[in-house]
Amino acid sequence: MQKMETRTVVENYFNAIKEGRFEEIPKYQSSDYKRWISGEGSWLFGGWQNEESMSKIFTILKERFPGGMKITINSIMVEGERAMVHLNNYAVRTDGRVYDNQIVFLIWVVNGLITEQHEFLDTIMVNELFCGPI
Repeated sequence: MQKMETRTVVENYFNAIKEGRFEEIPKYQSSDYKRWISGEGSWLFGGWQNEESMSKIFTILKERFPGGMKITINSIMVEGERAMVHLNNYAVRTDGRVYDNQIVFLIWVVNGLITEQHEFLDTIMVNELFCGPI
């Protein structure tokens, strides 16, 4: 199978997320995939993530935001094996509070697979709406 270019991998990955095809996400990630979220030490999900912590995040999303996330990709910039994605996440929590967050991802793609992803977001807002009381 021919390896995909960085832009194609990143676009396909985020389209799978946007369209709720979560079962497809692993096919875009390498076996040694690593993910980091900003706010290390300042909130529950800041820092390096593992399958267990990501599962907790997805469970919170389903419970608190049953209508799902509306993701709008504002831009994708690619330089070789690196990509920068700027997007907007929008959702309404069960109590009516709005989650509207601008996020920047730095992504490394090697041999057609995502090896590392860093996520920069408003940690105060996400901590309050994801981890705080409803």
